Amino acid sequence: MSSSSIPIRTRRCAIIPVLMAERARRIAVVVLVLLLAVPPLATALPGSPASVRVAGITLLWWYVAFAGPLTAVVVIALSRLVR
Repeated sequence: MSSSSIPIRTRRCAIIPVLMAERARRIAVVVLVLLLAVPPLATALPGSPASVRVAGITLLWWYVAFAGPLTAVVVIALSRLVR
């Protein structure tokens, strides 16, 4: 069988959705790194805003236990939706 008898099909490649997915992934990584950087920065700020209490619990606890993980889940879900 000669090589000219093999059918070659060209595949169409969607470049734009791939670039959008890469951009969404990069944005998600940046947001997640910033989420990790907030607690040390909050404790180092003058006036210690992390020790402010809301409903008897410090803001840092609210962030670490509730706001941070919830934001991370939302960011990851949104970055997966773009794919």
